[in-house]
Amino acid sequence: MVGVVGDVRSSGLQKAPSLTFYLPYWQKDQPNMSLAVRAAMDPTSMSGAIRGEIRKLDAELPVPGFKTMHQILSASVAQKRFQMTLVLLFAGIALALASLGIYGVVSYSVEQRRGEMGIRLALGATGAGLRRLVLRQGLAPVIAGLAAGVAGAIAIGQVLQGLLFGVRVADPVTLAAVSVVLLAVASAACYVPALRVTRADPLSSLRYE
Repeated sequence: MVGVVGDVRSSGLQKAPSLTFYLPYWQKDQPNMSLAVRAAMDPTSMSGAIRGEIRKLDAELPVPGFKTMHQILSASVAQKRFQMTLVLLFAGIALALASLGIYGVVSYSVEQRRGEMGIRLALGATGAGLRRLVLRQGLAPVIAGLAAGVAGAIAIGQVLQGLLFGVRVADPVTLAAVSVVLLAVASAACYVPALRVTRADPLSSLRYE
């Protein structure tokens, strides 16, 4: 009987499937063989029955322990999973530090403009218009930095290609999530000080040094 089967990654999930052909076991004896069983029920509950059938064929045949395909796949990617966990840990710390840094810098720059805001309020500017102005001016460099950061992440993402399987290097969901977090932090850093200043007495803002 001759047929065509799907690709099999026999040497690791991170490697492309190799050219493989199958021969009946009675045509070419192998010192080590594996028996693969596909079942609709829990495979661990079938181990006793499978072991019994093998004993019927050859009572002296040593039967190794059974492993599910999930266990085999988990063991094959255990090292890669550990490496990716470390990368994700450091990436999370970097994101938190970047968020704190952006909030501190942007918030400080807005506070430094407190006198300017007091003058604008005294000349008739509305609080809502002033807050929009601060957000627009404060987020401009943040957006430019995010664009440069995303471009850099895509450019150097090939370094992590060997640690990934089934995931694109330029994952749009991840890039979008990080961008949203940093934009939200920068927006809060601009809006909160501007809100505090615009709600205060313009005279107190003018006296601020």
